[in-house]
Amino acid sequence: MTTNWINRETRQQPVDGGYPAVEERLGTLIIEGQRQEVWVRSTPDSDGTWHNALLFRRDGKLAALHSSVAGVSWHVPPGIALQRARELGEQEQIQMFQRAQRPRPPLL
Repeated sequence: MTTNWINRETRQQPVDGGYPAVEERLGTLIIEGQRQEVWVRSTPDSDGTWHNALLFRRDGKLAALHSSVAGVSWHVPPGIALQRARELGEQEQIQMFQRAQRPRPPLL
C-alpha cells in the first residue's frame, strides 16, 4: 500500500441545496491492488459552516461511477481541509477508506 502525493488539483461540484462543493485532490492510495484517488470535499451550508469529507474513487479501466465517502471531524474551508487531510497518515487514510466501504444502516 503506497500513497503518492501530487500537485493540488481543485474542482467545484454542484450539490443539493445550491451551494457548490469544492473538491481538492489529495493523492492516490493502492489498496489490495486497486488504485483509489483520494479527494477532500468541502461544502458550505446556509449558515457558512463548512462540512468536510474524504472521497475515494476507484481509478483505472474499471473506475466506479460513484465515490465512497468518509466524513471527518473538522469543519474548515477548502485549502485548510486539504492541509489537515495531508496530516493524516497512510494507515489513517486506509482506515477511513475501510469505514467508507462499510454498509450504513437505513435512515428511519
